[in-house]
Amino acid sequence: MVEFKEWLANTVGTENVDSKIDALYNKAKYAVKLVQLYDRKTNQKLLTNISTIADLNRSGVYGLYNSSENKDAIGPHNAARTKFIFGQGTYNQYKNNLRNLPPAVINQYKPNVDPSRLAPSDVIHVNVSEILSQFGDTKEAIIEMAGTIIHECTHDAEFREKGKTSESGPVQAKKAFKVWADPAGPNWKTIIATIPQLNF
Repeated sequence: MVEFKEWLANTVGTENVDSKIDALYNKAKYAVKLVQLYDRKTNQKLLTNISTIADLNRSGVYGLYNSSENKDAIGPHNAARTKFIFGQGTYNQYKNNLRNLPPAVINQYKPNVDPSRLAPSDVIHVNVSEILSQFGDTKEAIIEMAGTIIHECTHDAEFREKGKTSESGPVQAKKAFKVWADPAGPNWKTIIATIPQLNF
């Protein structure tokens, strides 16, 4: 389980993530940059609720999203408001009680809690070794990693919005990304102009 960290408050609403997969594959950081570029170009915010991209060691699977790893760390701004939902107690006693509650659910019960002041610490997993075994050290591997990140981020977004998720939306989101990031497609020149490390 991801531990609460005060620094998460500084990344709320941004696409900054703690990418644990960079240590496994030195080009994994370009997959994250590719997702960030895709978000900017398509006006999406897929990474804004993700604090960590972690490794996954499970044969035959490219990625994993597990809603039980969600943890919204509440800041002092919301402390007084949340005690009416979760009972009296110190900040430390109830700061993690928002786990698994999408903002829509929080607002339903306590509209004056500001979801933008919640520090998202959701985790997604990418199976770096499985992708590298299929694609090798290629730009296709980086695109596949980025597509997997988008797939898992879409699971997270659906869960936050609806309280549940399925494969349909994430599969479609990954397909749309792969069309956008196709090296033979019209966007590739813009992509390598922004991330020249992908031109290999």
